[in-house]
Amino acid sequence: MKVAAFLGSPRKNGNTARLLKEFLKGVSEKNGVTINQVYLQENRILGCTGCGYCVTSTGCKLEDDMQNIYPILKEADVLVFATPVYWWSMSSQLKALIDRFYALKISEIKSKKIYLLMTYGGSLPNSGPELVEKTFRDIFEYIEWELVKVYGACTDEYMPVEQNAEALKEVYEIGRSI
Repeated sequence: MKVAAFLGSPRKNGNTARLLKEFLKGVSEKNGVTINQVYLQENRILGCTGCGYCVTSTGCKLEDDMQNIYPILKEADVLVFATPVYWWSMSSQLKALIDRFYALKISEIKSKKIYLLMTYGGSLPNSGPELVEKTFRDIFEYIEWELVKVYGACTDEYMPVEQNAEALKEVYEIGRSI
């Protein structure tokens, strides 16, 4: 099984990164699993221009790091998206990646299992995580991917992920369950 994990946080060692790290620790205990982790902040991903090139041709005409990411998306059985919730939405790094999915042919990328990990300030009820989850559900329903699990951890009003033993244990177990 191939797992591709996308860290959408601009902070490589922040709360979202720590949550993803623990999730992948659980995943790595399974035999026969390969993990490809992509730190989106280190990639140059241009915004979709809506030019329609991908509709009439093969692939996207923009020349950036997505050309290296498209094969990762196609080959993976499981995709993990980790994002902080900023201004009631996913990070701009993750949004740029998601927007560029438009260039993929749905027939080439069917049958993916998806995990969404979020960190957010402001304890629940908080519409930010709900809005991000709804966005992902709608997108993945359209491209016929199965959103298996959504996990969120409040950080600002509760505690940093590193100190949240319950969140670390829960996300580790979710990773092991793949």
